[in-house]
This record gives sequence, C-alpha cells and structure tokens, in this order.
Amino acid sequence: MSWLFGYRNAQPPQDFTQFVPPLAGDSGGGGSGSGGGGGGGGSPPRIGGSQMEAYRFDSSALERAAAAAKELERSSTITAGSVLGSGAKALLEDWDKILAAAGGLSLVAFGIYTAKGSTSMATRYIESRLGKPSLVRETSRFTFLDTIQHPIQAVKKLKSKQTDALSGVILAPKLEERLRDIAIATKNTKYNRGMYRNILMHGPPGTGKTMFAKKLAEHSGMDYAIVTGGDLAPLGRDGVTAIHKVFDWALTSRKGLLLFIDEADAFLRKRSSERISEDLRAMLNAFLYRTGEQSNKFMLVLASNTPEQFDWAVNDRLDEMVEFRLPGREERERLVRLYFDKFVLQPAIEGNKRLKIAQFDYSSLCSKMADLTEGMSGRELAKLGVTWQAAAYASEDGVLTEKMVMDRCLEAIKQHKQKVQWQSEQEKQESKSIYAMEDDAIVRSKTLAIEPCPGNTVAPA
Repeated sequence: MSWLFGYRNAQPPQDFTQFVPPLAGDSGGGGSGSGGGGGGGGSPPRIGGSQMEAYRFDSSALERAAAAAKELERSSTITAGSVLGSGAKALLEDWDKILAAAGGLSLVAFGIYTAKGSTSMATRYIESRLGKPSLVRETSRFTFLDTIQHPIQAVKKLKSKQTDALSGVILAPKLEERLRDIAIATKNTKYNRGMYRNILMHGPPGTGKTMFAKKLAEHSGMDYAIVTGGDLAPLGRDGVTAIHKVFDWALTSRKGLLLFIDEADAFLRKRSSERISEDLRAMLNAFLYRTGEQSNKFMLVLASNTPEQFDWAVNDRLDEMVEFRLPGREERERLVRLYFDKFVLQPAIEGNKRLKIAQFDYSSLCSKMADLTEGMSGRELAKLGVTWQAAAYASEDGVLTEKMVMDRCLEAIKQHKQKVQWQSEQEKQESKSIYAMEDDAIVRSKTLAIEPCPGNTVAPA
C-alpha cells in the first residue's frame, strides 16, 4: 500500500518528532536515557528516519482511491445492464415466456381488483349490520354493537309491549280519527308482510309530526329512524352516497323500518322552477330512484312546513297526505293541563325536588290560559310548562304561585306575537293551511250568497 499512503514529495513535511514518544530500545535516545530521565533539563528525545516515514502522508492517495471506486461502479453498472438486456432479449424471443408473463400479470391485477371489491362489499355489509349511517340522527333500532354496549336497554326493548299510537298525543278529533286509521293499517300491513304506504305530514312546526311518527312505529312494532334534510345539503358530492347508505341500511331491518325525513323540502325541491345546485339535483334523483316502487321493508314518512316546494316526482310517490294544524281551544286546554301536570304537579307530589305549589284553583287557571294562548303550537305550550318549573326553582322558597304562573304565560304570549311579526309575508302565506284557505273560500261564498243583489232589492210597502 506504499503507492496509496507513501510519501513521494521532495519537500520534507513538518517535524512532529517532539510530540512522538521514543520507542523502546531505540539507539537514538538510549544514550542519555538516565540523564534525561533524572534531570529533565536536556533536549527532548529524537526518533530515527524509519519512524518518521510512518507519519508522512501523500494527499494524492485520496484521488487515486476515488478514481478506483468510480471505475468499480462503472464496471458493475455495465455488468447489470448487460444481464438485464440479455434477459429481456431472451424473453422477447420466446413466446412461451411472453404468454406466461402476461398471464401472471393478469392474475395479479385480477387478484388486486377482487380483493378491493370484496373489501368494499364487506365494509358495506358490516356498516349496514353493525352500525347506523351518519345521516341518521335518532333511531330505535338496536344493532349488535348497541346490544353489547347497552345490554339492559336491549332487554327492556325486547320486553316492551306495543302501545297506543296516540298515547300522549293531543290533536283535533278528526285528525286523531284519521291517524288512528293509519296506525291500524300500518300495523296490519306489517303483520301480513304487505307493502307500506308513503305518507306526507305537513303543517306548522311544533304540531306533533315527529311525535306521532315515533308512536306509529312503536304501535306497529317497527323501528324508526329520523333523518334531517338539512344534513344533506352540506355533503355536496357525498350526498348521493349517503342517501344510498341510508336506504341500504333500511333494507336490512328485520322488524321493518319507519324512515322519517324531517324538513324534507331542504333537498327535494322543484327542479323546474327552483334554482338548485347539481349536487342537490343528484341527491333528488338518487332519492327518486330508491323510492320508485313500494317496499315491504321500510315505510317512508316525509315532514315539511312548506310542502308546495316539493318536486312533482316526489308528490307522485306519496300515497297519503296528512295536515297537522295548530291546536284549537279544546286541544290547547288539554295540552295546558297535560304539561302543568307533567312539569309542576308530579314533581311537587314526588317531594324529591325543590318545588312546591301554593293554594289556588288549577283547573280554572288552565282554562283561562287556554283562552289566552290562541295561535301557539304544542311545542310552545310544552316550553311554557318548563318555564313554570324554572320559575319555581328560581324563587327563594321554591313555591309556585298563581301570579308566577300567569306572568310566565303572558310573557310567552308576548314572545309568540313578536315571532309572528318577524315572519315575512311569504312565510305567512306558506305557513297558511291549504284547508284553511278552502274554509275561507267557503265562508266568502256563503257571505256572497247571503248578501242581496242591488238590482233585486224590494222597497218597503
């Protein structure tokens, strides 16, 4: 290795002998070893030329090493290229090898595609069986995972009996009669495994549409699932996939599913007159595709405050339309008594809450409040009951007096009137009942029939 690390230059390098320790037995430093070791005042020991040769370095050695490495790399590259070239040439010249390679690549591609497709199918199956879609806000359907997480509720659900469809629901007598017929027909349809009918429930907000849909499912022995139309608009392109997931999940129900879509007019608008985006149009087409035929697996119930905005194809899929009006005088009194008993009397009787009632005539007060709350919905009356309870909790002694009840009622009426004033003319027109307009037309026709014509007046004798 002298050619790599040997010293070839004529100029001697710097002398580092003063930093190098002497070697044992060296004649150059052994003569004065005793004197130097004892006194320490003499010159440092020196080494010979053979020792100095070991510390000389040639800078061109690195260049020669780099050139040798590049040559080795070039030769290995040429060797690999020649091997690959000869292998490719041999493959192209042999048709059997070409067919074998093509068949192998095809099998690999087929395996990847099959694995991908089977994985997606398994994923959809697991989602439909074990979990509910993200669009479903509320459901009574218990999946396998829900049963593991909540075993006590699952056992209670199995022991629960079918209840009356109108229990706890206070509506007008004619509407109750019609809804009871729908409940009986739905229950018999499930029992005989027939085709369910699609229903539209429309009317002002807070009139009991969602409550009745839940009661209808419980009465018929079906599961229910609540979807809000407003959740579909922000999904964009993913809305079509989300709709298909909901209907695929509905088809897997063993008991039958009542699919309740609240605020359905948010994405089922008219395509001819309304300016809707392409994503909403695609969602509407997907909905129409999945509801084109009657089903014995799920029952579709739509709810809307403005049903006139529905597309004509959506209206064509509806078998029955039910209007929920604001409660009348008798219904309001029943609702006021119901919520006064639920939020005031029962907590006071239980005695485990900070709520007491002063002595006053509850019956006459409820009748009086029913007269004052004209135009208020059932939801507003329910909130009024919560307000009474909060007033008792906020008092010093926790006693609810007649004056407190009446003050909260008058304040709720004032707020209701303010909300009505905030409505635009279009909203007032849209919220007006179709049947109410028919009643107005009948009243006007009767008025015109009663009024005498100017030309047929008879002068008194």
